[in-house]
Amino acid sequence: MLLELSIKDFAIIESLSIGFGPGLNIFTGSTGAGKSIIMDALALVLGDRASGDLIREGSDEAQVEALFDISGASGSGLDDLLAEAGYPASDELVIKRVVQRAGRNRVYINGGLSTLVTLTEVGRRLIDIYGQSEHQSLARSDEHVEVLDSFGDLSGLRSRMASAYREMAGARRDLEVLLNEARGGRDRKDFLSFQLEELSAAALKPGEEEELKSLRERLQSVGKLREAAEFAERAVYSDSGSITERLGAVARALKDVSSLDGRLKEAASRVEASLLELEDAGAFFRDYAAAIEADPEALEAASERLDLIGKLKKKYGGSVDEMLAKKEALEKELGFLENTDLKQAEIETRFNAAHAKAAGIAGELHSGRFEAAKVLKSRIEEELTNLGMKGALFEALVEEDRAQDGAPRLTEKGSDKVSFLIAANKGEGLKPLSKVASGGELSRIMLAIKSVISAGRVSTMVFDEIDTGVSGGIAQVVGLKLKEVSRANQVLCITHLPQVAAFADRHFAVSKETAGGRTTTRVREVSGEDRVDEISSMLGGLKVTETTKKHALELMGSAGRLARAGKALKKSS
Repeated sequence: MLLELSIKDFAIIESLSIGFGPGLNIFTGSTGAGKSIIMDALALVLGDRASGDLIREGSDEAQVEALFDISGASGSGLDDLLAEAGYPASDELVIKRVVQRAGRNRVYINGGLSTLVTLTEVGRRLIDIYGQSEHQSLARSDEHVEVLDSFGDLSGLRSRMASAYREMAGARRDLEVLLNEARGGRDRKDFLSFQLEELSAAALKPGEEEELKSLRERLQSVGKLREAAEFAERAVYSDSGSITERLGAVARALKDVSSLDGRLKEAASRVEASLLELEDAGAFFRDYAAAIEADPEALEAASERLDLIGKLKKKYGGSVDEMLAKKEALEKELGFLENTDLKQAEIETRFNAAHAKAAGIAGELHSGRFEAAKVLKSRIEEELTNLGMKGALFEALVEEDRAQDGAPRLTEKGSDKVSFLIAANKGEGLKPLSKVASGGELSRIMLAIKSVISAGRVSTMVFDEIDTGVSGGIAQVVGLKLKEVSRANQVLCITHLPQVAAFADRHFAVSKETAGGRTTTRVREVSGEDRVDEISSMLGGLKVTETTKKHALELMGSAGRLARAGKALKKSS
């Protein structure tokens, strides 16, 4: 509920603060006094676009601030929205808009800076304005499904539908990602298979390259190796004066004298042992030289193998170990790609199940909406009759939105398109609400709809000259309907009709004053004799007479009796 609205330097308003109460809050005043400016200021604080033209002449900025009691707004989603935006839970909400002539536009929610997007979302959960502002929710066809679902108490089905749709959409996204990967994966699979086949055919082994290099170098040096072995064998063993021959003489000489001095015995043993080692070495050199020979085929094979490894290194990595790691990675990736078909089947199964579930809930929603539409039609046509539009027809058209293949087109809201159609006069064809030509008819149609579906939608409703084109007895009926709506919702209403003003719980008179060459809008709450005078002036123009006062009192008394009778009737029903 709106508790207070403060306006500063906005249009022709210098400074103004209005306190509101529950029930029906009526604004009256002559044309041009500033009533609609107050509604414009309220629309601004709810998220309407700001313009420097709104700033009062001579001021650098305009400010609009609104205080709301939101303790009863739990069903609107407002608490969740505020929590998501980072504002702590509270029973009160303060919104402030500051518009500067330099073009800066700031939004504050509970004292903290906010964005216009957040403000707009918050605003539409607080107040519904019917008039010239952009808050005419019932004029938007995309709101009709929300209105019908709220009226038909289909929130449980809507929640299930949203959950099922998210599940289905998630499976569809997973499937699309997989299919996109698969489309590029087929070529990649062929490429990876070729690489893996090439690496597998190479049969690489860890350390193989070093072994091959050593083998090739040895095979390339057979002559050197044989020459060195033969030279070593001769020098060590077979030549006259070889190392073993001379060392043998040393060993024999030491052996002959070692018995004379024990200290020579150990040295003699070491010489003898060395002689045996050298004799073995000489035998090895002889055998090695005899055995070693050129092997062109082995040399060619080693060279070819090294060439292959070199080519593969250029393509797949700087070493055999890196190529073996590459081969392992290829095997894993190919394994993943080869499982795509299986994964696709699994996701398709999940998608089909989720789609079937969502389609089933959409069908339940369609049935619920169809039944709710019939009741809504009856209720609104009854209200239209009471508002002097006997014979008017209303239709809440529920149509399944279908794709080209005939399947229902599913969304979070189901598969239906809902449109409110009206035939304002007998014999006319049904047409959208926005096509109603008469302002008086449109006013009454909107009031009839709101009187039926208002409960629980928003806490505050604003009617900016809802009575346009209405007069006489119908005006009193409109006033009574506004009074009925105000029992479930706070209502703010601008009116030029005394028959409507007579139903007010709080009555505000709006006037224009000129002082110091400047024009300023003033608002004062009127009650008692002042209220009688205000309604008298609405009845008789500028001149208030005893006759107009008497008429005003009669009108107020009649409004009170009608309101009490309506309340009693509603209680009894």
